[in-house]
Amino acid sequence: MFSYSTPALATYLNISSPRAACTNGSKVAVINTEGVWEVEGNGTKKLIPNSNYDARDIVAIDGKTYVLAVPTGLVKIKNDGTRQKIVSNTANSKTRVKFLQDWIIYQSANTLSIYDKNLNFKAKQSYGVTEVMDFEYKNGYLYTSGYQQQKRLGIPVQIAFLYRMVFDGAKIFALANLAGNNQGKLWGYNSADLAHDMADTRLNRLHIFEDKLYVLGSVYGGNSIYRWNGKDLLTKTLITTDSYTNAAQTRDETKVYIGTINLTNFSVERGQLSVPRRPTTAGMGDGSSNFPKTIYSDGSKIFVGSSAAYAIANRDNQTFMGKPISPYRGDASLLVVSKNLMTRHAWVTPGNGEVLLFTDKFAVIKTDNKINDLATNVGTAQKLPTNTYFVKF
Repeated sequence: MFSYSTPALATYLNISSPRAACTNGSKVAVINTEGVWEVEGNGTKKLIPNSNYDARDIVAIDGKTYVLAVPTGLVKIKNDGTRQKIVSNTANSKTRVKFLQDWIIYQSANTLSIYDKNLNFKAKQSYGVTEVMDFEYKNGYLYTSGYQQQKRLGIPVQIAFLYRMVFDGAKIFALANLAGNNQGKLWGYNSADLAHDMADTRLNRLHIFEDKLYVLGSVYGGNSIYRWNGKDLLTKTLITTDSYTNAAQTRDETKVYIGTINLTNFSVERGQLSVPRRPTTAGMGDGSSNFPKTIYSDGSKIFVGSSAAYAIANRDNQTFMGKPISPYRGDASLLVVSKNLMTRHAWVTPGNGEVLLFTDKFAVIKTDNKINDLATNVGTAQKLPTNTYFVKF
């Protein structure tokens, strides 16, 4: 059972400067400049050397094979060290890769390329947007998210979008054949319509479980398009449960947006903001920044990894590994909410760093130097090397 206080295992991995992580059955794989580190459930690790490539993302396609996204394309690597370069692209540092229903999907800037499991090229689609940030695939539909830089009356504004397109195994079709407004698109409004929703927005991460698409976005400012259902600017979908989900008085701080999309009719069911708050003697107090990193759901709960920049509620009463949380300096954030967004099951910030992976079974945290010592949680500043912390729940 998921528990922060009594994890099955919690250990430093001594993997310097990690960049990304993925699950592979009962194992976790972490990449850095040395290669791929396979971590067993008991915390033991093995290095698959791959120093020849500047890997930025990783996905497992079977128990023995990984595909790495690198600035110049894709690299296939087996756990015996065998490497095969798959494809070359124009160099770009903004790159991701996923293995979704037998398709390997690779993102480079605003272009997606699709390969089958045997690494045969199938399709390619470039989007006329500023950046594609994530993608998912299910039952013939390709879902793509990101943001588009626009202007309204000369004022710049970033507008998040979610596209749903048909992929038949050979071609990506421009729009799905859906009834209703904004066929195949949620949010992505025209800037001319955003008189009262000018906060910058991005849609950073996507995760599908059964018939739901869970989305993780960011809001830079006050009122945003995430107040609405993605098809009009009239139908509200935000759920507010307390001051930590209420954007009032948060000014220009960055907020996390969590949303649930019904895949049957491609509509926004509900959404919620997450913002840490400064303590105050009157009113709610200003919020401070919360930057999205990862999202996952098991169908019952939603697991969100982020970087929180100020005070989380009741921090002094929280524990991690059964010990009190140390004094706050801004750090990795692990948030668990119910699927209907009405209940916050847990919210802890164990130490300064970045969440690379967070599911119902594992968390991988990249730590910075001058952090709290997570191994002892003594609450004093420790001068530790940039490292990787592995938690098995």
